[in-house]
Amino acid sequence: MRAVAFSRYGGPEVLEVIEKEKPEVSENDVLVRVGASGINPVDTYFRKGIRPVADFPSVPHFDLAGTVVETGSKVTNMKVGDRVWATNVPGTAAEFVAVPSEKLFLIPPHITEAEGAAVAMAFMTAHLSLHYRAGLKKDETVLIYGGAGSVGNAAIQLAKLAGATVIATAGSEEKKDLCKESGADDVILYHEENTVEKVVDLTGDMGVDVILDMSLSENMESDLEMIKTGGRIVTIGSPENNAPQLPWRKLNQKHASLMGVLLFTAPPEELRHAGEAISTMLNDRTITPHLAATYSFEEASQAHEDLEAKKYNGNLVLVP
Repeated sequence: MRAVAFSRYGGPEVLEVIEKEKPEVSENDVLVRVGASGINPVDTYFRKGIRPVADFPSVPHFDLAGTVVETGSKVTNMKVGDRVWATNVPGTAAEFVAVPSEKLFLIPPHITEAEGAAVAMAFMTAHLSLHYRAGLKKDETVLIYGGAGSVGNAAIQLAKLAGATVIATAGSEEKKDLCKESGADDVILYHEENTVEKVVDLTGDMGVDVILDMSLSENMESDLEMIKTGGRIVTIGSPENNAPQLPWRKLNQKHASLMGVLLFTAPPEELRHAGEAISTMLNDRTITPHLAATYSFEEASQAHEDLEAKKYNGNLVLVP
């Protein structure tokens, strides 16, 4: 079978298409013919060596959508022909992937495989952040940084479905429009407006109940200005500085919670709950995938380059 792989750490140019053996299916696995492999920022960390891989050549990506072509002897929740999506599956940039059956969720007929791969990590991370970590309640107010990005867009949709008031940040009018289309009640153009002052104004000096932060080291001080007493800050990412200094006194004064979320280490039962909820919402057409562009396997280097350049708003996927 064909797969995208890299045999050394480096830039997008290290990605190439190789031939490798089709994986064998164990008793609890399902063999999926991959229709699309989703690309996320974390994939570039492994490619660069910021996070190590087990061996070379290494097949990247963790998201997929496709069709079940074989099931293990003990699999009862999937059958051949089912269209499925999954995340947290190593090496999805291949024509076939063996996947533990409990990680798979059904795709409704109106969703393409490219859209299914776009849903995976973004919606799962957003769902875990809002519900498993923050425990978002109806009528609460949530601030979502980067609302036009993959996770931000998903979080806006999920927060509105939960009955929350949503404030999002965006870097341009185009991104503001995307946030509004996804359901944001207010959007702060952070290049033109002071985010803290705007949140204070929008909330009548009350602050927000929940913050989803995509770059904690840059925003932590501001977060603690904007969070309500007893509020919850969920730290989805901190790419500029993985070890920011904690302003403990301000955190303590606000009785605030500063929480981490990481898809790779989330409890399996929480992942299952989130995935089932997302599939139900897809089936009910209450959420919309945020697919921006598709690339062939041969265009993997360009896809990674475009992701790092932030060329598109939304998810990028590879198709075999």
